[in-house]
Amino acid sequence: MKRFLILFLAVSVMLSFIAISLESIPVREFSEQSGSLKIFLDIAGDDDLKPLVAEHFLEAFSRTENINVVLEIEKGVSYVVSVVLVEARAGEDKRKTGNIVACVQYIDYFDNSILKADVAVSNWERVNDLTVNLIEHSQAGLYLFPKNDLGNVAEGVVSKFQKLFLEKRE
Repeated sequence: MKRFLILFLAVSVMLSFIAISLESIPVREFSEQSGSLKIFLDIAGDDDLKPLVAEHFLEAFSRTENINVVLEIEKGVSYVVSVVLVEARAGEDKRKTGNIVACVQYIDYFDNSILKADVAVSNWERVNDLTVNLIEHSQAGLYLFPKNDLGNVAEGVVSKFQKLFLEKRE
């Protein structure tokens, strides 16, 4: 009977430690109650274009329901829309043409801290699966457009984002 009680106590303690450690695992935050989705808008490129691009994209995303756009990575981000842009230049004097080249990438964001534990235990199959998952859930588009058409391009990017990710969630 004494051995049974000691064994029962040891199993109880181990289960308690497992339960405590499981509670500390980070969970992707998407609140079904609030219904709000957090997107990180990452803009890179010519410094004089960044504020203009941010303004158009923030305006386009603001017309979409239940989307909260942030300009810095923070807790609860579910997706990243990455925009890299350059204003085209021509001639020997490299004067600006008024046309913009933009690469837009839509990324299903995940917290890469889950990779650390897998690497520590050399679970390379899981690391490989996660990497493949990241690549398969990223789509890129290349745009060439006149500078004065930036609003339409932003609307197009938002609508493509909705098609790629939001319609799949429903």
